[in-house]
Amino acid sequence: MSNYLAQFNYITTQIQLPLNLEVTFKVSDEVITFNNLVKDIDFNKFFISKGIYNIETRGRKKKTRANILKAILFAFSIGARSTRDIEDLCKHDTRFMFLLDGIDPPSHVTINNVINSLSSNIEDVLVEINKKIMENDKELDPNIVYIDGTKLEAYANKYSFVWKKAILKFKDKLIQKIKRLLPELNELLINYDFPIIEDKDSYTSSELLDIVIILISIIDKEGIPLVYGKGKRKDRIQKLLEFFDEYQGKMLEYTNHLEIMGDKRNSYSKTDNDATFMRMKDDHMRNGQLKAGYNMQIAVSNEYIMAIELYQDRTDFAPFIPFLHYFDSLYGFYPLYPIADAGYGSYDNYRFCFENGIGLYQKYSMYSKEKEKKYKKNPFNRINFIKDDDGNYICPNNKKLIYSHNTKMKTTVYEAYNKVYRCNDCDGCPFREKCTTSKYGRTISYNEELESYKQIVRDNLESEKGIKLRVNRSIQVEGAFGVMKENMRYRRFSRRTKTNARLEAILVAIGMNISKFHNKKYRTIQ
Repeated sequence: MSNYLAQFNYITTQIQLPLNLEVTFKVSDEVITFNNLVKDIDFNKFFISKGIYNIETRGRKKKTRANILKAILFAFSIGARSTRDIEDLCKHDTRFMFLLDGIDPPSHVTINNVINSLSSNIEDVLVEINKKIMENDKELDPNIVYIDGTKLEAYANKYSFVWKKAILKFKDKLIQKIKRLLPELNELLINYDFPIIEDKDSYTSSELLDIVIILISIIDKEGIPLVYGKGKRKDRIQKLLEFFDEYQGKMLEYTNHLEIMGDKRNSYSKTDNDATFMRMKDDHMRNGQLKAGYNMQIAVSNEYIMAIELYQDRTDFAPFIPFLHYFDSLYGFYPLYPIADAGYGSYDNYRFCFENGIGLYQKYSMYSKEKEKKYKKNPFNRINFIKDDDGNYICPNNKKLIYSHNTKMKTTVYEAYNKVYRCNDCDGCPFREKCTTSKYGRTISYNEELESYKQIVRDNLESEKGIKLRVNRSIQVEGAFGVMKENMRYRRFSRRTKTNARLEAILVAIGMNISKFHNKKYRTIQ
């Protein structure tokens, strides 16, 4: 019987694998490095909040989520992000069989469920793995981080935009239409003993719905037939009903659009409501077209991504303070040296860092310009103006710029004001064309506190330590984005909504850190 089975059930493509898969790998294999790095991490704890440890399947061995998560993280470290690709690797790649530890290969649906179950605590996985990397890589100092941002395209249609300015314009036109119908409507309401509608600057959809309900009740009370189609004469009450029914739907639509956008955004995508339309560096049409995307901020230390977060702001000024708060929530402290480029230098950011004992190593917009010889020697720059004993500026033509008034700075966190100095005697000045283009005369806007912060930034960045950090910034953070976009081909999110896109981005960051740890380990050995 055994000979019969051996003869008729044997196929030429079958292979025989050793029971201990670990012996089939070289010590320098990526899977061995990964396994040694995470072997002391209890991955089950990341699923405790869900109340589920294992995935039950009928008639099969239990599939431990911890093992599946290990396979997912390793897949991201070698550049495999598709759940179907990971499913295929689990079936045919011995490295994944080793990580799954004998359980049946999970389906792509199971893999996707495991990924989605981590949406609320995926950053805990990143921190846990980073702590293990810190234990093995003593050069990694989380107090020195290089911060930068990039805009990645969302998984949304290019022409699904909704613009706030357009919605506000349509809403204003709708209100004007309502106002034009109010006299006729109020005349009707008075005849039927209903309260009149006040002439206001704005109306809500619920108020318009009340008008529709009143008109329907009048039609029912009077038994007015509703007619449709060509050659049918509509009663004026039916016409009012149709107008206000349409206006109520439009007002509800405009209100929903504005609620989705909120106060801080000017646009959003219909296919991904969390995405904001931004100007991307990758412009395939080469016409400055805006695309739906997210502003991805990362903090890199010694080539490892310590923190990564998505924001809806188009600039880098606003996300800086929330990103530092996010870093603190992950590691329990603010980095002492957050080095950033000129996109982060602002009054809000400098003051926040100064108040929290964080080093001012963020360039401001004019930092590089101020170092140019031509700028320094220009006599019409404010920095070259002399000040008299009363604090007034003296221009190259020996005219005084006297304090005029205060203007509020464009800040979002703190309240600050600029002192404005103005020269009232610029008429006939031979240097006017070189000095100012304003019809009011030369004006200087100045904030002493901001200037003191800028001086600290200059001193820090021009010190020996600052020069080293400044040079290293472009290598570290731009290198991380280069690896992400070029090596890993990660230029567009494949999941919708900010929560899911963030989950995907953090998994990519974890994969990059694992890959970087392996490469640095054997780079050092060689």
